Amino acid sequence: MSTAIAELERIADLHWRAPERASLGEWQLRAAGGFTGRANSALPLGSPAMPLDGAVQAVVSWYRERGLPPMITIPGPAGELDDFLAGLGWTMRSGAAYVMTARAGSLPAPRAAARLDASPDAGWLTLFRGGDVHPCALELLMSAPWQAFGSFRSGAEIRAVGRVSVAEGWGAITALEVAPAWRRRGLGAALTSALCAAAGADRILLQVAIDNAPAIALYEGLGFRISHRYHYRVAPA
Repeated sequence: MSTAIAELERIADLHWRAPERASLGEWQLRAAGGFTGRANSALPLGSPAMPLDGAVQAVVSWYRERGLPPMITIPGPAGELDDFLAGLGWTMRSGAAYVMTARAGSLPAPRAAARLDASPDAGWLTLFRGGDVHPCALELLMSAPWQAFGSFRSGAEIRAVGRVSVAEGWGAITALEVAPAWRRRGLGAALTSALCAAAGADRILLQVAIDNAPAIALYEGLGFRISHRYHYRVAPA
């Protein structure tokens, strides 16, 4: 893993902080009751301060003690760790994603004013992940040093929602959702622009599933470019 990718992954981790964490050398172990892959996987950013086989076994033990499937994030091109885990029978989990970045100065100015709240209200949560709010969701949504929750509404109707957070000079866009009846009308792009402006940061990052071609096209149209991809390896049962 390159130094640039490792640093970007470290920054991204500051925006979505799992409530339970432990260090294994330079690896970070993260748990949040199983809600989202990023918050429930080990993040290997450097040396685990022990031989690789021992580090992997330590990861397995830590997650199984919490009733969670042992999982490790693999950022960037597949390398030694990915090959090692594959040889142990660790499988690739669905949900591989790209990390995309942009300079704030290259992004278009917001076309519409979004409502911004310091915390997600009941209306915002009805659209987030279909309204199925996990017990750890609120803690993760509020886990960055600073965050705001944007939305487009008409009365009680929630048309689009999204979260922007800021940490160490980076903004991050997460939890962007557009109501099915309002898709393909430009609301996703408009809300992304509004959230980026609200961040007041020079650089912005986001993650998007590699098979979500419409979203990738949307973000590229705004000026985001792919930095790298990541996937997860899950231990055999």
